Amino acid sequence: MTENELFKRTNTRTLAGAYLLEGAEELTKQQAIDRITALLDPGFLDLNLKRLKAPDVSAVLDAAHAVPVFDMLCVTVFTEFDDAALFDALEKRHALDALFASADAIILFVRRGKGRETHFSKLFTAKDRLVSFDPLSEDRAQNMVTMLCAKRGVRLDRPEAYKLIDMVGTDAYRLENEVSKLCDYVGAGGRITADVLRFIVTPSVEYEIFPMLNALLAGNKKTALRMLTEALNDGQENPLKVAAFIEGRLKLMLIGKELLEAKRPRPEILRAMGGNPKAAEIALKNAQKFPLPKLRAAVASFAKINADLKQGLTNDTDALILAIFRSFSERLA
Repeated sequence: MTENELFKRTNTRTLAGAYLLEGAEELTKQQAIDRITALLDPGFLDLNLKRLKAPDVSAVLDAAHAVPVFDMLCVTVFTEFDDAALFDALEKRHALDALFASADAIILFVRRGKGRETHFSKLFTAKDRLVSFDPLSEDRAQNMVTMLCAKRGVRLDRPEAYKLIDMVGTDAYRLENEVSKLCDYVGAGGRITADVLRFIVTPSVEYEIFPMLNALLAGNKKTALRMLTEALNDGQENPLKVAAFIEGRLKLMLIGKELLEAKRPRPEILRAMGGNPKAAEIALKNAQKFPLPKLRAAVASFAKINADLKQGLTNDTDALILAIFRSFSERLA
């Protein structure tokens, strides 16, 4: 089930039984939960809404058999649950179908990010009850920020909207926060310009460091180190944040490289890499420039930074630069 279908069923009050909500986009996921809980009569909310962490099978079955009190619906939201344990326990009690049988109880299993496929998730997929909140596309993010500005009476033209997305990314929480700052700055009736974006927006580490990483991957040592030095000296970036970002990109490349070596189909590789499809494509392209052992060694070099710091063997800037030289030395000749 798509999130749009979930919203439609919420609006028509045709939701019942259990749903599994997952995916990287946390803001739209939370908005879906808020819309569903808004179906309840606020006067009896305490009686008909429960939020539970790490539920056992008894709590799940209680939710499945719950009866609304002075209302038409009751809702239970479960987080931090153990897929495998719940599936096994429900299967032993022959109660899997009970999750979906109620006409007036809604059960939401909500997890952060996108989990691996399990018997539990397959059950929800088969019932068309798994809802994936995927990262926003750039076009959808552009529509979102433009609408948020319009609601505040602020003008955000299309080029500036896409510039904001370039600077921040497509995470809805971050975009909403930056739009709020921008609207407060220009005020109702104002216009967000490129200069305002540069002055107000806190860019993501990706925006600041991507050009440097691209220079490294292209083998341009002088340009990469100049850009890194400028970012660190200006206080734009923290060495450990930069290291964590590069390590994450290298891990993504490693996943892609290992699957390429295993002769897996390209669509399967991109799905396994997850996250932003555009970023996965770029990482996969870059992965093909490196031998598999070098990528593994590069990931290990960046993973070693925290251990070296804790042992007092180096400082954060030196550790970052050393990891860069170890990882990209062949391409930085």
